[in-house]
Amino acid sequence: MYKNVLQNIDNVDIWPIISLSIFLVFFLGMALWWWRMDKDHVKKMAQMPLEDDESLFSKKEKLNQVKTGNSPLAHSYGRRAGRLKGVLTLFFAFGSSPLFAQSFGDVLLDDYMMFYTLVSAVIFVAILVLVLAIYLLMVMRSMLIEVEKKKALESDIEYVAEPSWWSKFTTQATDAVPIEEEETILLDHEYDGIRELDNHLPPWWKWLFYGSIAWGVVYIFSYHVIGALPLQNEEYENEVAAAEVAAAIRLTAAEESGTLIDENSVEFTSDAAALADGEKVYQTNCSACHKADGGGSIGPNMTDEYWLHGGGIKNIFTTIK
Repeated sequence: MYKNVLQNIDNVDIWPIISLSIFLVFFLGMALWWWRMDKDHVKKMAQMPLEDDESLFSKKEKLNQVKTGNSPLAHSYGRRAGRLKGVLTLFFAFGSSPLFAQSFGDVLLDDYMMFYTLVSAVIFVAILVLVLAIYLLMVMRSMLIEVEKKKALESDIEYVAEPSWWSKFTTQATDAVPIEEEETILLDHEYDGIRELDNHLPPWWKWLFYGSIAWGVVYIFSYHVIGALPLQNEEYENEVAAAEVAAAIRLTAAEESGTLIDENSVEFTSDAAALADGEKVYQTNCSACHKADGGGSIGPNMTDEYWLHGGGIKNIFTTIK
């Protein structure tokens, strides 16, 4: 069904649409993540002390360490800047590759190329904004961690890093019990010293199972109850009917133009152009069974004098037809 839908879309290149859809989903996901992280970190940044108790000399010394790359924070920023440069380099390299494929005879900026150039520019700007936003968030997170470590050191307590959003997500997605709390789900029975944990199924697995049930209900209702969508037999009959209509149209057009060829009117020709076209057709449709040289494989040999249905041009036409 989906193949027929895509084939019936006229003058539409479906792959760029799919690519743009995937990018749109990616962009919305990253924008949502950015918004949540930004709100959380801006709140914490607003509570950061200004550290007025530091002397001017210590501030200058720290600034010089960052400039010369001798501080841990500078090393962290340098690594992230290197990753950012690498991402941008790869983007420019892959983004410019279609230009190198242009030949001298091609028009560099036709309407089609202009459209995709503009779309590529918009996508590039969006990705650049996201990359810069993520980089700024990473910087803010590093500064916040440094302040929290300093507070923990001044209070003489152990600094415990806040779990990342990914670890929180995996914990919620798997519903896993920490190793320290496994005693709470330990079952009573024992086999050769082996104990068993009463772990729950991961929530993502259960929701996937529930989703498959919902999809099965929709499928049965759509295909077997109301018949809104065709089954395989009906799809086959529809395709055969469409092929017969297309064949009838071709036959009518050939009759009207006087170019109709059948088993009675076909004649052999030694024209070089016609033979070249015939060779292309043979290599595409026939060589898989009869081999490229006609010697035969799972199909019969066509290079000897033994022909089951006759080897004349009219016989061959009839057999293929």
